[in-house]
Amino acid sequence: MQVFFDYPWYVAVLCVAAGAAYSVALYWLHHKKADGNRRTTIALSVLRFATVTILALLLMGPVLKRKVSRNERPMVVVMRDVSQSVPIEQQAIPTGIKEMEKEYEVVYDSFGGGSTDIAAALQSVGNRYAGRNVGAVVLMSDGIVNRGANPEGAATALGVPVYTVALGDTTRRRDAWVSEVRCNRVAYAGSQFPMQVSVRADLLQGERATLSVTHEGRTVVSKPVTFTDNGFSQTLDITLDADRAGLQRYTVALSPSPGETSTANNSRTVVVEVLDGRRKVAIVASAPHPDLGALKQAIESNPNYAVEVFASPLGASTPKGEQVKDWDMAILHNMPRDAEWLRWVQSLPATLPLVYIVGTQTDVARFNTLHCGMEITAKRSVTEEVTASGNDAFTLFAVDADIRRRIESLPPLAAPFGNYRTAPGVQPLFYAKIGGHASDRPLMAFGTQGDSRRAYIMGEGLWRWRLHSYLMTGSHDDFDQLIEKLVVFTSTSSRRDRLHVTAERIYRQDERVTLHAEFYDDNWQPTNQPEVGCDLTNTGTKATKHYDFQPSGSGYALPLGTLEPGNYLLHARTLFGGKEYTWNGTFAVEALDLERLNLVADHTLLNTISHTTGGRMLLPHQTDSLTALMRNRGDMKGVRYTNTQYSPLVSLPLVLVLIILLLALEWAGRKYLLNDE
Repeated sequence: MQVFFDYPWYVAVLCVAAGAAYSVALYWLHHKKADGNRRTTIALSVLRFATVTILALLLMGPVLKRKVSRNERPMVVVMRDVSQSVPIEQQAIPTGIKEMEKEYEVVYDSFGGGSTDIAAALQSVGNRYAGRNVGAVVLMSDGIVNRGANPEGAATALGVPVYTVALGDTTRRRDAWVSEVRCNRVAYAGSQFPMQVSVRADLLQGERATLSVTHEGRTVVSKPVTFTDNGFSQTLDITLDADRAGLQRYTVALSPSPGETSTANNSRTVVVEVLDGRRKVAIVASAPHPDLGALKQAIESNPNYAVEVFASPLGASTPKGEQVKDWDMAILHNMPRDAEWLRWVQSLPATLPLVYIVGTQTDVARFNTLHCGMEITAKRSVTEEVTASGNDAFTLFAVDADIRRRIESLPPLAAPFGNYRTAPGVQPLFYAKIGGHASDRPLMAFGTQGDSRRAYIMGEGLWRWRLHSYLMTGSHDDFDQLIEKLVVFTSTSSRRDRLHVTAERIYRQDERVTLHAEFYDDNWQPTNQPEVGCDLTNTGTKATKHYDFQPSGSGYALPLGTLEPGNYLLHARTLFGGKEYTWNGTFAVEALDLERLNLVADHTLLNTISHTTGGRMLLPHQTDSLTALMRNRGDMKGVRYTNTQYSPLVSLPLVLVLIILLLALEWAGRKYLLNDE
């Protein structure tokens, strides 16, 4: 323990001298004392000397340096499966688990509901309790997984034993169900699209059923199915006609079989968006680059878009005016590179939606002359590596929080060094993180210029994002979805509607729906001053509810939570300057009752998780042995943390108590022991 002063040592000597001078002046020069009070006077002067000296020293702001230690017991995280497939009576915490609280720090959490993703639940443990003294995880579940990745990898990644408590019933019952329906979420009017339906059945050997697909109450496909064994599984290929544009709902149903335990899992409903035609996207660059292929593959993962790449020096292969007229949007990579490319970019129609990707080959000075909503001020032409940092206030469209978090961990992009300035109304989706520190510099942003939308990616190297996304998750979905949202937003007409509402076209039943709205004043600047309300109508039940948007950033947000399956009509309106503005749109909520598909517990999975992590699988009545099992491991020990703490001396309670005590003793001495003449 040490005390530090910011002043030279002789200032402390002056504080002591001030205390001595104050004491002498008060008790030896100001008062005349009786001979019998000499000892009392000395004691009181010492008390006053100590009080004044301490107060003077505290005015110097001394800091106390000390080491503080704390002990942390081993933590046990109990993850409880509360999905519909687990009986209610088995979801209670067993007494054996509660007994662990006597020796360990036990925290409880739950997962599940409309679907079960054990891998995500285990990953959340690693994220939330990183750096804590987690000794073990107790997983209470029936082992049924109907969403997410295989949980074995997530369990191993925790680095601690996972003890599983096996819930549910492993008894097989007579049952048949539609286990999965796979089809394109987007189709084109006048074309056909494929659908794959997986059918499973238990203990129904020899029985027959009919698989049918209905659309608007009309059966469009019907196929017979014969269950050839007691563990039947078959995938059927179906071709459907997309004969009407809009959100189309298809119901896939399996006719009941004699003696089935449940028929609730015999049908599934999917929603397909049927479009009138494909949008044409052009990617233009002055030279080949790996980014171009990554963007093309990501955009073409959505069959709604056709992509054409132009990657060559300005010349004969440059897109001509008649080609440009057919484009729905263009992505300009490292543009403009020189004066000729600048003139070509300036010749593009003002109404054409554009995405600017600014990189190492971009001529920043010429880029600034475009006045496209983004400008860079730089004294020298150099680049730096930047990573992504999400903007929580972004309101133009929704990006899944997990995807955004994984995007933030992707490799850096090469971006021009300098000061960035954006036009009013431009919203960053990601800020640039430089050297691990977040900045207010946009990395990916969106805005509107005239009657068309603009997007800005201030860095090149997107091919690394797509590659690393695959290494992280085993698929390109994160990158592809991000680019798809960028293209969908940018290529969609900005409408120039004063009021506009942004919503996904299709939501899942267990997905929380949040709508975003924006309103522009007479100067076409975003404002959220007027109140915006909306009526939401379920077209199936005809039920209508009224909601009010809440201000969020420069726009509005309306969290609706989860909605019942169906098609919804949205009518938004507001009053501004005595005039009413409206917006109409549609979206669909897709039924997703995954918990009814499989009711047979998978204890084999739970046993595998426990075995690979060094834990054990127990039944609920065996949880009394959990404490002993963990105690016998020998590696679940408490941790003692020691850190250096700096505290202002004046903030310590003991200092205040000491000063009050000195003053109280002096007051008592003066009142009862000292006799002043």
